Amino acid sequence: MSTIPYDSLTLAAVVHALQPLQGGRIQHIAQPAEHDILLTIYVRGMGEVYWLISCSPQWARTHLLSHRLPNPPQPPPFCMALRKYLQGGTILTLAQRRFDRVLDVEVKGHEGHTYLLSAELMGRHSNIILIAPDERILHAAKLVSSRISRVREVLPGRAYTPPPAEERPDPRAVSESQFLQWYQQEQPSDFAAWLRSRFEGIGTFLAGEIAVRAQRLGNGNNPDILWSAFRSVFDVAKAGDWEPVLVRDEAHHPIGAYPIPLASLPKQQQHPRSNIHVALGNYYAVAIPRAELEQQKRSLQGILQRVLSARRNALQQLQQGVEERAQAEVYRRRGETLLAFLSQVPKGAQEVTLPDLYGADGATLTIPLDPTLTPQENAQRYFARARHVEQNAERLEAMRHRLMTEQMQVQEALQKLESISDLSALEALRQEIAARGWLNPTAGVSGEASTRTQEDFEGRRIRVHVAPGGWQVLVGENAEANDYLVTRVAQPNDWWLHVRAGTGAHVVIRTNNNPQAVPRQVLEYAAQLAAANSPQRHSSIVPVDYTLRKYVRRPRGAQPGFVTYTHEKTLHVSPRG
Repeated sequence: MSTIPYDSLTLAAVVHALQPLQGGRIQHIAQPAEHDILLTIYVRGMGEVYWLISCSPQWARTHLLSHRLPNPPQPPPFCMALRKYLQGGTILTLAQRRFDRVLDVEVKGHEGHTYLLSAELMGRHSNIILIAPDERILHAAKLVSSRISRVREVLPGRAYTPPPAEERPDPRAVSESQFLQWYQQEQPSDFAAWLRSRFEGIGTFLAGEIAVRAQRLGNGNNPDILWSAFRSVFDVAKAGDWEPVLVRDEAHHPIGAYPIPLASLPKQQQHPRSNIHVALGNYYAVAIPRAELEQQKRSLQGILQRVLSARRNALQQLQQGVEERAQAEVYRRRGETLLAFLSQVPKGAQEVTLPDLYGADGATLTIPLDPTLTPQENAQRYFARARHVEQNAERLEAMRHRLMTEQMQVQEALQKLESISDLSALEALRQEIAARGWLNPTAGVSGEASTRTQEDFEGRRIRVHVAPGGWQVLVGENAEANDYLVTRVAQPNDWWLHVRAGTGAHVVIRTNNNPQAVPRQVLEYAAQLAAANSPQRHSSIVPVDYTLRKYVRRPRGAQPGFVTYTHEKTLHVSPRG
């Protein structure tokens, strides 16, 4: 069920109920929120009255409150302007502008001049404008320049122009003969649509309410019945004979307040209130926190979903490295076969076919070779690859266990979030999520397998990526992290990468003391990360140097993150998005 709008009929009821404030003295003005002002009025016989005017895009409204609202420590400029001209002044008149959603308040300032405070309660175009006696704008809650609106600027010093509106009859002033004449001349096929287009201030909700009343009275096409439905609303508005109700949905949640009982909603969902201020206060006291809660829950849900997606992607890439464990036996088998038949391996060959030591009689094994290495060096290379695969699989299995645990924790947080029904519980969950490091706006956004935890690197901002094949790639996110990564984390035979002749992240590929086993694909992956974490991230091609960590040094007295290096080679890559 949709919510009930704060429309022109509601404003008419509020203005009627505000009339006792005429002659009241404005004792204090506050701006408790960006779009809200709170006037404390002293009225003889009533004492202090708290009057809220809001130009919130979602919650534009005005009504009296039963209590003060907390104030920010520093009043915003608009509040200061209101205090300068209106505080200590006397309210002369309060009036709705025709039947529009505009409230005009005339105030005689303490120095004797009369100012106009105009509240335009029009959804996202709502505003509160302070106007001088010469009809120039003094200030506004929302300043509107020509870049925002070429039709109507709202800036201090500019002449005030009312919001653009089509001149239409005020429905409260329409006579029966006028109504019947217009209806018979125009013969509309849609009564509700005709009401919206023919009269000022009648929106979709009120037009639908009048149409329902007409249907209940009898023939919904009979002009006399239509007039009876029309006057049943606006006779009340003319007489000020309001009967405000707080309206709830089937789940008993408030969905709005209205100045008259509604024929378009079940009677049992409408709860009478003593006046329109009470009805509106009851509604907004629940609706605004509830909407804020839902908005914050959606925001937190989006963050958790991105973190969950990142963990799932990381697990998929880790699985590839874990599954390669079976390759260790293949590599060892090739190395042992090469050692057994070294004399049969021609130098410079790209592959060789030898008897299979572990196969059936007559079975052979074809072994790819690096032609730049000797047969014995090729054998040692296969043994090293076997050791790396086994060691890497053990490390990746531990990482996989940690990521699976974290994935379960994220899923539990999502379930917990779904059941939260108050802001305090939501804030407690947010703090729990923040403590786990999940609120980082870049965590998992790229969709790569990347994680970072403070305990891994003593709080340094170092992100861990898992490259194809399960190789671990570390990326420093600031100068302190870069320095720690190079001086404390990286081992002598780890690969180190950095954009050439520029600033940016230090990137390290962990090699388990076997740098030659790192495939070129992984070097390019790491180089793309280095390019993406540098000022050259928007370039199409970026040169990235790479060398072993043992050739990287930080000069004595140099700033953290500054290093020199030798024995480098260069890759030209596109930054990794």
